[in-house]
Amino acid sequence: MKEDLDDDRAANAAVKTVIRQRLFRRTAFASVDLRRHIGSLSAFRTWLEEFSTFGAFPPHEWMFQKVQAALAEASRSTKIVVRGPLEMRVLKKLA
Repeated sequence: MKEDLDDDRAANAAVKTVIRQRLFRRTAFASVDLRRHIGSLSAFRTWLEEFSTFGAFPPHEWMFQKVQAALAEASRSTKIVVRGPLEMRVLKKLA
């Protein structure tokens, strides 16, 4: 996983702005289970650091250390996979 999330953050900020300005309003919501394969321990650390900035999450160093220890004991073919809900919202244009 070597993706840059700067565009995603800019898009999230833009959506918040147009809702605050009452140009759009939220009309629907869907949540789906998302599974992401992460190719290396360093990529996992990057993902974890970026993920934990999206809300008021405590530091996740303990999780990184747990994954690092598990990988140290595992075979070379072991993969890192994270799973969680992806939330999608539908907006309706008001202006």
